[in-house]
Amino acid sequence: MNYHRAITPSIVIADQPTEADLAALKEAGYFGVVNLRNDGEPEQPIGTKAEGEVVRSHGLDYIHMGVGGTPLLETKVDEVCKFINDHAEGKVLVHCRKGGRAAAIVLIHQALTHGWSPSEAVNKGKALGLDVDGNLRVMVETYLDDHRKVE
Repeated sequence: MNYHRAITPSIVIADQPTEADLAALKEAGYFGVVNLRNDGEPEQPIGTKAEGEVVRSHGLDYIHMGVGGTPLLETKVDEVCKFINDHAEGKVLVHCRKGGRAAAIVLIHQALTHGWSPSEAVNKGKALGLDVDGNLRVMVETYLDDHRKVE
């Protein structure tokens, strides 16, 4: 990985890991990997299914949710949030090609966890190192607007 950043003690975002990176995760305290890439993207040395097999072969859990040009599905975001929460006793690596989509999904997770509004999420995300701009910012704000829990 050329880029990786700890967001919380248990959540790390990154760009595309190599097979060697994946093999080293367990010893580094990771319990799971979230892959946000779609098969066939540029600079993808290993497909999503094969990546899952590699990750699991090293004793880690794995979930795949391709994030691309379509709106995020609530069921899929819920699955990723649950996966992150279920693995909070260790670290979870959330990755995509360059780290931008990983930042956006982790920002959504943090906003839902802490009850942040879309504008709060963008501001608090910056403080956490989850800078989202352009289409990623729109994706985060739209998702949070549409799925905010009303109390």
